[in-house]
Amino acid sequence: MTQNSPETPTRISSDINNNAMQLIISTVFLDKAAKAKAAAAAKQSKEQDFLQKKQDVKGSIANIIAILKIINAEMQYEQDQETFTVLIQQKEIFEKILSQKQTGEKNSLRTVENEIISQLQNQIKNLEKSMKNKFNLILKTIESNQIQTQAQTQAQTQSQAENQSQIQPQFQSQIQSHNQTKTYAQVAAVNVEQDNLQQTKQQQKQKEKEKEKEKYREKRLIVQIDKETAEDFDSYILRNKINDRFFTEANIDQSVIATATKSFTSLSIILITMSDFSADFLLQKKII
Repeated sequence: MTQNSPETPTRISSDINNNAMQLIISTVFLDKAAKAKAAAAAKQSKEQDFLQKKQDVKGSIANIIAILKIINAEMQYEQDQETFTVLIQQKEIFEKILSQKQTGEKNSLRTVENEIISQLQNQIKNLEKSMKNKFNLILKTIESNQIQTQAQTQAQTQSQAENQSQIQPQFQSQIQSHNQTKTYAQVAAVNVEQDNLQQTKQQQKQKEKEKEKEKYREKRLIVQIDKETAEDFDSYILRNKINDRFFTEANIDQSVIATATKSFTSLSIILITMSDFSADFLLQKKII
């Protein structure tokens, strides 16, 4: 009878165990390092996105502040009550946007933007009507002033002739001592000089108004569009796109366009530049 000999257990080399343990430990450390590296990269990406958004908001706030400065400057020179009211409404709207940008409130920002765009379009329409009425009124006022001035001059000339014929025989003795008393001619000369001074002041005011109108015209560019473009028109988006294009292609780090609105007939777009730019500048950069 054959006796089964007990099987001899196979011994595993200690070197193999050590190598396996080292491999496991290395893998664990590599996994942790990879996760830490990925987490650091994600954190850096979030920080960069946050800084970029912060920079964009900062630029947007600077643009809005610049627009408010332009509105305040226009309010100082505007004398038409209807136009002044429109400027006040625009100022209130942009102040709301500035407040939301500065405080970071975003819940109703899109709603406010839509309301603002609608209000600005209506205000531009009213402003165009007001400007037309204002121009017509100015022309009528100039014509009326010219007629009134001519009538006053004729009346003064006739009155001076009549007064001189009446006063001459009564004050013959006073004429002989004109070195001590003022003659009627001197008084009349003073009156004429005062009238001329007043007319000069009125003309200067008129010239100042004309200069302000000319400045407004120099900052305004009207671009004709088709019906399809008019239907998809978005004032706020268009203004930002144009300013961004100037920034990327012309390296202009400030806003070029202050407002972009449709005309009363909706067949053209009215672009108003910031104070440092003009319509001629836009024509020169029409490729952008």
